[in-house]
Amino acid sequence: MTKRVLARQGRRWCIPPAILSDPDETLEGVAILRELPNEHGLLLWKALRDVLLWAAVEPGHRAGLFVADAAGLRLAQLQAVPMDGQVELALTALTAVVASPESVSAESVTLACQGISRWAQERQLLGTSLLFAQAAALASPEQARPGYEVGSLALRMDRPARAETWLRRTIGVARRGKDWETYALAYIDLGALYGGRGKLEAARGYYVRAIRTTRRKGHLPARGAALHGLFLLEMELGKLEQAEAHARKALRAYGAGHPRLPDLLHDTARLWLALERPNRAATMLKKQLPGRAEGRERAVTLGLLARAAAGSGARPQYEEAWSAAWMIVDYDLSGTHASALLELARAAARQQDWPRMQQASRLYGLQPRTAAPARNVQQLSELLRLARQPG
Repeated sequence: MTKRVLARQGRRWCIPPAILSDPDETLEGVAILRELPNEHGLLLWKALRDVLLWAAVEPGHRAGLFVADAAGLRLAQLQAVPMDGQVELALTALTAVVASPESVSAESVTLACQGISRWAQERQLLGTSLLFAQAAALASPEQARPGYEVGSLALRMDRPARAETWLRRTIGVARRGKDWETYALAYIDLGALYGGRGKLEAARGYYVRAIRTTRRKGHLPARGAALHGLFLLEMELGKLEQAEAHARKALRAYGAGHPRLPDLLHDTARLWLALERPNRAATMLKKQLPGRAEGRERAVTLGLLARAAAGSGARPQYEEAWSAAWMIVDYDLSGTHASALLELARAAARQQDWPRMQQASRLYGLQPRTAAPARNVQQLSELLRLARQPG
């Protein structure tokens, strides 16, 4: 075997390090104390540091890692502070880290940390959730899925650098352990990450890699997610026929009951608008609207519905959908409605409703810069040009 082949194999199996903290995290685990500045946060912070110290030491050298009465102290502190049952159970399980560091199983530590991470995520304590997800991954470094959960969560939290390091680490661990589903999922999230950066050809390569993996190894839900991502990418590039073909394949791969099926159908309605099929889009959006309860999601759906109504000449339906979306956007001052405002501006332009067109575009211009990709800014500039030329 040549040196070149050996070098290539070495790179393939390399497990790159991952980012564990952001520049503003001057103290290990400080996000917990920021989100929970009370006794509950202090207990969680102590448990996190116990796990991180334990995970940093090789398994054969963990005996005597903590002082003899550490476990008793942790249990006494837990009994003194009333906590949610789920968290209390997980923290009690983690006392085994200080009680028997040499014999506690990595699996039990990972499961307890994952439980706390899910609990925190449900309560929008995302910094806490991310830290315990990382602790779960560090406790079981040979398992790919915990690391993937860190990367996926970091991506949703808009921490792309941290997300990328964890996703690339996951790819190496998953390949070594032949966990092909997690391997494909990590590539899918890398596709989403690079698509968000505007590096669309790189994103396409990651989606294609995931599709090839799922074709060889199975895992239809992951294949559906990869095709869904590729569909959105082709639509972004204006390749609408290719996008529609990928959407059909994603629909077959997801199957009935998949949790992302409603998102796929919603995105398909958006594609139909681009293909000038407003009636089909309106029918689909009306079916999706009851399930879009969250404010931002609902505002986007209503904006798309207003576009569909304008495209089909249904003025009353346009008025109703536009007004309903604007009520959500105008009431919520969080400054995160760029997508809905862009759809409202497009709908008003299609309807030649110039006052509303300018109303939506003005507020769109006030959105945070990260919420207004360059392509959308270009589209809005075109809409504004149209708005200056009514009739």
